[in-house]
Amino acid sequence: MASSTSPSLQPENKSHAGSLLQNVQNEARESAANTFEAVASLAWLWPVRGLLFSITHPSIILSVRKALLKSLITSAVIFAVLAFFTYVPQMAILAIFTGPLAPLIALVVVGAESLLLISFLARALFLEPALTHVFDVTLEACGQGELVRNGKARAAAQSTVARGVQGALVRPLQAFSKDGIARYVLTLPLNLIPAVGTVLFLLYNGYSGGPGWHSRYFQLKSLSKGQRAAFVERRRSQYTAFGMATLLFNFVPLVGLLFSFTNTVGAALWAAQLEAEANLIDGQAAGTQARKKAE
Repeated sequence: MASSTSPSLQPENKSHAGSLLQNVQNEARESAANTFEAVASLAWLWPVRGLLFSITHPSIILSVRKALLKSLITSAVIFAVLAFFTYVPQMAILAIFTGPLAPLIALVVVGAESLLLISFLARALFLEPALTHVFDVTLEACGQGELVRNGKARAAAQSTVARGVQGALVRPLQAFSKDGIARYVLTLPLNLIPAVGTVLFLLYNGYSGGPGWHSRYFQLKSLSKGQRAAFVERRRSQYTAFGMATLLFNFVPLVGLLFSFTNTVGAALWAAQLEAEANLIDGQAAGTQARKKAE
């Protein structure tokens, strides 16, 4: 039985693997081309602003204190276990390629590996609902309560998509996508490249994962797949910078998962600004049309 099915499966698997590698290569070239624009966009400041906003508005984070405590414990345990068993061997291997930078790069690699494991263990269990709540509350604190209310109203009116609107927010690794995980794992060896390897790793995964932080925003606005793609493409360099910054925060030893909450606040602050700008443009367009009709 196995021998009769394997010939048909092997070409399909090879075709999928080849397509995945081609996509990775294309995305890597595009992310490299966006390097200067990503840095110049200053979108990497939004996670920093999210951290500061969380400090000055502690009620937002404390509203999910149970999930926050679980995140701290999960992040600390996973990182400690990985560091204990893998840090020294990986540092020894990296020393061959990166020399004196090996201890620092090995720390980044352990952080990347722990984030990958956390995406399996924590996200589905308790992280998604908490981050969705944090995102919505931050939008409301920035005067975008109508966006949240309208998005939830549409979800209630359309029961078939209600689960989707209430679903995943944070997708820095596209955690439930096999291709997303494969891309992340395939790019881990970039850290072996002296000096620039870790930067390339952050750049590529920031490029591919950055837009995932606005999944909730897109859901609240009921954007179609094509509309989301067009929205992201117009801001590709900004999303790359944002994704890189969030990865750096998530790689912080022991408490990396904690920054998923502050990164979410930063993503919501950015979304609130984008929404305010869109409303201003729409208001100006409506005013122009009204004046033309009056004339």
